[in-house]
Amino acid sequence: MKEQILALELADGDVSIIKKQDGLRLIVSYSAKRAKRDKRNRERGLKRLEKNLNKGKLTKSHINNRGYNKYLKLEGDIKIEIDYEKFEADDEWDGLKGYVTNTRLSAKNVIQNYNQLWHIERAFRISKTDLKIRPIYHRNRNRIESHICIAFVAYTIY
Repeated sequence: MKEQILALELADGDVSIIKKQDGLRLIVSYSAKRAKRDKRNRERGLKRLEKNLNKGKLTKSHINNRGYNKYLKLEGDIKIEIDYEKFEADDEWDGLKGYVTNTRLSAKNVIQNYNQLWHIERAFRISKTDLKIRPIYHRNRNRIESHICIAFVAYTIY
């Protein structure tokens, strides 16, 4: 799958679809703006690693694949180094974003809908905090439904 994705030659704003065996589709898009941001973030993470390495703050426990620690490698028994080859290899992925879907929507619609996901997440966050929808102390089904209905009407007004 990695080779298929990296073999795509996408220009800014281009979208490609890769069909998977299980009936799912992988929609891959490229954005020059995202590529610039990805590169900047990677370089910032590398600088932070170099700073911590020079201070001696990195230990064997930092070797994992979380965040920018994936660029660390263990040399010998206790020497930790930054794997600059791995850092450079990740440059190929800058600007690429993938969406796995089973819908029949067009690729552009899938990306547009995904970009609106923050609205749904915000609504859930508001319903859990600002609306004080929980805890519900009612036992009667009608009262529980009324409580939730009032909370969502309040959200709509909000």
